[in-house]
Amino acid sequence: EHAFTAEALEPIEFCRFSRSRFDAFADAHPRMERELYRIAAHELAAAQQQMVLLGRKTAPERLASFLISLLERESDDAPDTIKLPMNRTDIADYLGLTKETVSRVFTVFKTSRLIRLLPDDFVRILEPRQLRAIASGAESGR
Repeated sequence: EHAFTAEALEPIEFCRFSRSRFDAFADAHPRMERELYRIAAHELAAAQQQMVLLGRKTAPERLASFLISLLERESDDAPDTIKLPMNRTDIADYLGLTKETVSRVFTVFKTSRLIRLLPDDFVRILEPRQLRAIASGAESGR
């Protein structure tokens, strides 16, 4: 039995360990065990943020939060540009919205000049401060 599933959004490489081998490895490498604990705590905080996002935020706040989280993961190569890792339907499912609502909010953000939609599923964030304000609930989605 497994408590979780995963779906890769991009090509990946992975390896698999039995639970007993993994536990033995962690016991033998305390620094690794501490790092895994740190990562698990971070993931728990991210799950809590996702629950708040789904339970309390408006559609613009949800999409702004999603875009800001992607922006914060990006490298310094293009600090204002993100690649959407999934299509509108998958974004809608992730955010607890309909595809139509996601498309409508993207349009509002675009016409408000907060973002620019680029080819190949790239988005340029034009106004990150305003997007962060929307994500935090401090400003409505215009």
